[in-house]
Amino acid sequence: MGKKKKRSNFIVQGSILAIASIIVRLIGLVYRIPLTNVIGDEGMGYYSYAYEPYAVMLLLSYHGLPTAVSKLVAEKNGENRYRSSYRVFKTGMLLAVVIGAITGAFLWFGADFIAGTLNHQPMSSYALKVLGPTVFILSIMGILRGYFQGTGTMVPTAVSQILEAVVNAIISIVAAKILFLEGKKFDLVTGTKSFAEAYGAAGGTLGTCIGALAALLFLLFVYSIYKKIIKRQIRRDRIREIESYGRIIRILFWISAPIVLSSIIMNIGTSIDAAIFSRIMQGHFKIPEAQVAANWGIFTNKYKILIMVPVAIATALATSIVPDFSEDMAAGNQGHVVNKIGYAIRFTMIVSIPCAVGLSVLASPVLNLLFKNIQITDINLLRYGSIAAVVYSLSTVTNAILQGINQVNRPVIHAGVGLVLHIILLALSVRFLHADIYGVMAAYILFALIICILNALEIRRILGYRQEIIRTFLLPTVCSAIMGVIVFGISFGIQKLMGEEKLFFPVIISILIGAILYGILLLVLKCVNENDLYSLPKGERLVAFLQKIHLL
Repeated sequence: MGKKKKRSNFIVQGSILAIASIIVRLIGLVYRIPLTNVIGDEGMGYYSYAYEPYAVMLLLSYHGLPTAVSKLVAEKNGENRYRSSYRVFKTGMLLAVVIGAITGAFLWFGADFIAGTLNHQPMSSYALKVLGPTVFILSIMGILRGYFQGTGTMVPTAVSQILEAVVNAIISIVAAKILFLEGKKFDLVTGTKSFAEAYGAAGGTLGTCIGALAALLFLLFVYSIYKKIIKRQIRRDRIREIESYGRIIRILFWISAPIVLSSIIMNIGTSIDAAIFSRIMQGHFKIPEAQVAANWGIFTNKYKILIMVPVAIATALATSIVPDFSEDMAAGNQGHVVNKIGYAIRFTMIVSIPCAVGLSVLASPVLNLLFKNIQITDINLLRYGSIAAVVYSLSTVTNAILQGINQVNRPVIHAGVGLVLHIILLALSVRFLHADIYGVMAAYILFALIICILNALEIRRILGYRQEIIRTFLLPTVCSAIMGVIVFGISFGIQKLMGEEKLFFPVIISILIGAILYGILLLVLKCVNENDLYSLPKGERLVAFLQKIHLL
């Protein structure tokens, strides 16, 4: 029982973080509806253009270093070297303050150049400036989250994420509305255009900053309580040898640098897409700036935001994989790692495939329920591009697997190959095939697909891992297809009975029935078994309930 519990711990911790991530994504969906309605697609376009360079700076200061701290803390704790573990945390915090200050200042002082010269969207500079201080706050917060994750608990991270999302949602809507009205007054007085949307976008990014600050204060409070445990662990540490700060800095750098590079390549694609798309559409096809911004707003704030909901589960699982796998590799338990890889990938597919099918068959009612003035472009992007939820989930998990088994350089190379092919497809499809925003979608999917293939080949080469196909891919796809057909019929029928303007009830009922039906199909076709369910949080209760109703 102990081994079983140990084997499934990363799934339990990943599930805790996944639940929080889903809540955060849902909050993000909910608040972006009124935000989009307040500042419009043009305002959301400026909002998105500001977010892309911000996301790149955030990767430098927030993503790689916390992951490295998490990985190294897990290794030191696994060896009962608590003094070294705590020194890793302190070193990471010092580096985060320095890096966060540099990247935050770059966004603040370089906002006009980035927005105007690089992205050809000068009105997005107001939103970008607000995000400068946010990077600094998140840098510090990332180290606290990474440290707690390295100790084996995802709860502080999960709670702080929810708090951050709630505060972000409230402040974003209120600030966007106030600043939008101020911008509208300015436009009326001066005879200008788009200041209302630009100011409104800046109000939306202000919510991001205040939300991050609230989460940081919460984590500092938790840390002040947890510090008693840290001191007790240090007193029990009998290993007097401890790494120097210089050595820890070097280790953190060699761990985080490839992770940062890989993440930058994976995320910089969107920034490159934005620049290429704007240049071609405005320069070659002479499409007005406001219309290009609106189309980009549709892609990033309707299509991508919905696609990223199921990917959040994979991201949460990946967060728990890195320290868990690192601890196993440090202990020489390669066999455990191989077993966990199969379980992690299967868990990811069981979740992401039905989500992709559901988004596809319910594209129209879901979008019309969430947003105003939905066009056929919005629907087609989600209907035909929902496969992105699967490939991005799989690429996220396989990247984490490679990082967890100390192959941190491979995701960088794979992402670089994917980015080059991605850019080629994007330029050709938009410029010569006149694919417009659909070309961006196709390139977006291709990028993650290439990474999935290359990651799978590398995992097989290093560990001799052979991917199980039937229970991992085939059965979830069959179950999802059956579920999709039935859900589409239910949604269509209810809409005809109640009227197409009443969407809330048909969408909610369709999703609930679809989830229950999919779960039953998984059990009937033996895609999941009793042991799989035991690995989930409260798995014992779930198994007992299913046995009671004779599904197990």
